[in-house]
Amino acid sequence: MNIKFSAFILVLLAFFMFNCAGTRKKEEPAKVNQAANQDQDLTDIEALLGIDTNAKKPAKKSTKKKKDEKLNLLNENEVANPDQATGGPGLTSREKREYERKIKSLQQQLKDKDQIIRQLKDQLNQQSLEITQLKSRKETTTTYQPPKTSVPGTPVSMVASGEYEQTYQKARESFEARDYQTALSLFQSLIASNPNHPLADNAQYWIGECHYALRQYDAAIMDFQKVFTFPNSNKMADAQFKLVLCYLRKGEVEKAREEFQRLRAEFPDSPYVSRAEAILAKY
Repeated sequence: MNIKFSAFILVLLAFFMFNCAGTRKKEEPAKVNQAANQDQDLTDIEALLGIDTNAKKPAKKSTKKKKDEKLNLLNENEVANPDQATGGPGLTSREKREYERKIKSLQQQLKDKDQIIRQLKDQLNQQSLEITQLKSRKETTTTYQPPKTSVPGTPVSMVASGEYEQTYQKARESFEARDYQTALSLFQSLIASNPNHPLADNAQYWIGECHYALRQYDAAIMDFQKVFTFPNSNKMADAQFKLVLCYLRKGEVEKAREEFQRLRAEFPDSPYVSRAEAILAKY
């Protein structure tokens, strides 16, 4: 029974395979015919449109040939003129180093010139500041006149030429003893007697100190400014410092700062600079 059933199955499979093979053989000619028909239809359409299919392909070949010819000519030109193709002859290492050296030299020259320009600007600013200070001082400093006594109606006693130093010393002692009024009268008498004496500028300075001690700050400012009318006075830095203090006492802080700037500009090595700076730091 099993043998018969197996034989039946084999016969059935053989029959099925035979039919499939026949179908494939029939389909392949059909596909070939279909492709041929499509090509024929395309040819007919191109003929109706007036397109010459045989002329198209040679045209493409001709275009490609022209491109190839141009490339060949370009390559030949580059080989014949390598300098033109690369933009000119190349620089040697030595020439490059020389150009770099020149560039660095020019850059250094520019830096040096910039430094000189900055120095000149600083000098110009400093000179402008000094000119401004001199103009301001000229406007505020009156022409020197022998000072009058602080007590109206009291004449200034004259000092004999041989007693100038003794009177000056006596005035200093009165000031140290805080007898400011007596010291003021004595210093004023020295100026009235001989304003050209070597101690006259010191006497003028101490007149300002007397007014400062008496809290007569406006008078003290005028007295300290008169110190600058004496050429080569050794009390200029002292007087400039006291001007800072006078304006601070009057509550004119900005004016005091201006006088401090003059002190620092004209007497940068004076110990009064640091003292004035420390005092102004509190305001």
